[in-house]
Amino acid sequence: MATLYVTDLDGTLLTPESAVSPTSVKIINELIGQGLQFTVATARSPYTALPVLSELDLRLPMAFINGVFIYDPVSGTELARNLIRPATAVTAVDVLLRHGLRPLVFTIDADGHHRIHHLGGQNASEQHFIAVRLARGDQRFKLVTEFEQALSEEILTVIAIDTPDRIDPVLAELPEDLYAHLGPDRGVPGYAWLELCHPLANKADAVRFIRDHVAATRLVCFGDNANDLPMFAIADESYAVANATEAALAAAGGTVGPNDADGVARHLQGLFEAAEADLA
Repeated sequence: MATLYVTDLDGTLLTPESAVSPTSVKIINELIGQGLQFTVATARSPYTALPVLSELDLRLPMAFINGVFIYDPVSGTELARNLIRPATAVTAVDVLLRHGLRPLVFTIDADGHHRIHHLGGQNASEQHFIAVRLARGDQRFKLVTEFEQALSEEILTVIAIDTPDRIDPVLAELPEDLYAHLGPDRGVPGYAWLELCHPLANKADAVRFIRDHVAATRLVCFGDNANDLPMFAIADESYAVANATEAALAAAGGTVGPNDADGVARHLQGLFEAAEADLA
């Protein structure tokens, strides 16, 4: 049976320094050369994901922003683009602002540039998110006082970062034609991320699209956090890295080594070595 292997990036394939280790690059590229059908499904945008994946010989479609984009690295084209409807985004932003939250609106402007419209970081988690990316040279951030311009652009996702008790009250007021994902901020404990996307922009639908596109008959997934649970639910086999959240560890069918010890790559290597031994 043709098996598709899909991994999350941050906290899973990537090291704590947000890179694919040389060991993982070597192992995965060798396995792809031997026929491994391997790809990624990440909450990252193409803007931040593609640079960290540059050394991997990825040939299959990839899911970015949990499925906002399905991207073909061979042709350099998008196979799917799942954007939030403008009217839906207007309502969502209004709900967040009325509850005292500060949206971050991810867009593509009229010139094709990725933008993150924001009101400035106030809590520790917002400040960490913005500061880390600015320190890496991220050019997307645009400080604003209102969101009229943002809401006239192509809207990828809307995010609010705050404590769970401040986020929970907004959930019942959000438009129905949104996929709402709430998960912990693993970098700043005590805070959570509310990510709002098109209904198809979730890892279950995204990975299902890729599986069908490549005509795979089995699905094996690796992850570490709450946004990986939808793809765990549709996988034939699911694995959490040892450093995963309790929710991910409980939902997965098994556990592999941590992200700082090439857990995903070494597990894949073990699978292929076992398969070769069976054929010998």
